[in-house]
Amino acid sequence: MKKAALLLLPLAMASCNYFGIPKGDVSGNLLGDQPSGTIRLTLRGVTLSGVQTPTLDQVNLGTLNPDKRVYAISFPNTPQDGAYELFAYADTSKDDKYTDGEQKTGSRTFVYSQNGVNKKDGSDVFNLKPGWTLMNGVTPGKNGTPFTSIDLNW
Repeated sequence: MKKAALLLLPLAMASCNYFGIPKGDVSGNLLGDQPSGTIRLTLRGVTLSGVQTPTLDQVNLGTLNPDKRVYAISFPNTPQDGAYELFAYADTSKDDKYTDGEQKTGSRTFVYSQNGVNKKDGSDVFNLKPGWTLMNGVTPGKNGTPFTSIDLNW
């Protein structure tokens, strides 16, 4: 019985993303004085020094536990090459998307490159490794998921 359960565990874990449970591509905590209201996460395309903005305007990510102030999200299944900004916000307009004027955390930027860019060594934004890269300003940081302990500050 134990062997059967162990064999099914990877299948169950792989299917989690299909049932609304995040894969945990990015996880962390919300720090600081959290505003009142419904707290949401968003991932939206941004321009980053020489990196094209993806057509993704904004994705509402409902994988947040505001009471415990922790989150875990999945990146889009078929991302486009480009830069993406992740942040939490207080949805005071109750329209399920960030609008100017709503209080938000600081953001973290991730860049996706399906095939990598130029030398593909991760030395700078013009030489990205394939896959997801966490940016530190315009300098590439860690490449490859999962990204853990990515805290967002109010």
